[in-house]
Amino acid sequence: MKTAEKVNAQSIADALKEAGAVAIFGHVLPDSDCMGSMFGMKFALERAGKKAYAYFDGKVPDNLRFMGDYGNLDVEGSVMPADLVLVFDSSQVNRVGQEGVLRDYKKEGTPIYQVDHHMPGDLSGFADCSWQDDKKSSTSEMALEILKEMGFLIKKDTATALLAGIEGDTGSFQHQNTTQDSLEAAAYLISKGARFKAVVDNTLNFKRDLNLLKLHGLVLERIVYNKKYKTATSYLTLDDEKRFGVEGESYSGIANLLNVVDGAKAVILISEREGGMLKVSLRTRDEHVDVQKLASYVGGGGHVKASGFSIKGKIEIQDGQVRVV
Repeated sequence: MKTAEKVNAQSIADALKEAGAVAIFGHVLPDSDCMGSMFGMKFALERAGKKAYAYFDGKVPDNLRFMGDYGNLDVEGSVMPADLVLVFDSSQVNRVGQEGVLRDYKKEGTPIYQVDHHMPGDLSGFADCSWQDDKKSSTSEMALEILKEMGFLIKKDTATALLAGIEGDTGSFQHQNTTQDSLEAAAYLISKGARFKAVVDNTLNFKRDLNLLKLHGLVLERIVYNKKYKTATSYLTLDDEKRFGVEGESYSGIANLLNVVDGAKAVILISEREGGMLKVSLRTRDEHVDVQKLASYVGGGGHVKASGFSIKGKIEIQDGQVRVV
């Protein structure tokens, strides 16, 4: 497989300046960094008189609707005329939202640019040009660098979206990926009018539906600690979703709840998905543990301290332990 041409913020900015219309992709089950980078860029491009189309699977998470009006958070469902494609926050082709549409752009020969802060995956061979930097706190931080290189005025909507992305992926500036650069980027965005309180209220302190909180309780109740491997594991089933009336994307952050178990070097949340698939989320706070390496062995990815993968199987409880068979 060919490798994409390695590019940087300046070269992507130059390409965007020449483009009249841009298709912007994110990953499935979009989080605040995916949404922030996509729509922060979309708002800025549209303000500059360019057309920008957003693509990802699933609905916009309710707690991230604050980034913009419902109208400008619309998601496209078909191939729109575009001079360039941006893929944010994704390292694997099969994790890109509306993958089929992305492949259609590829067939048409539309240049595809990847902007991502995860470890490299197969998308870096699929794209034509790639800027990957796993030292960056978030893709939103990278999007900000591109916009600065373009010389675009950053207004309140773009600043708010990008700040939400940085705040989300740094765990409210508590994770190890928080750097001087990410803090300076956040300060810069606040100086440009980012609605900091709205970001915090909708990402860190957002109100949860009562049934979702009960689901959180079920996850905590099911925690099993493995003394040998020093792991804490819990699980959710499709029946749990039906029982509490919640959807998979609405509890994507539950794995972080487990990451406070005393003595656990890593925590695991296994969630049943349709078609006999399981989504496995991995988290760690241990400085010596790299969950991204484990996820990569089975085709997943993510970050050193937060990763995941999908696998076919079913959940069983054997000898008091949660197992995948």
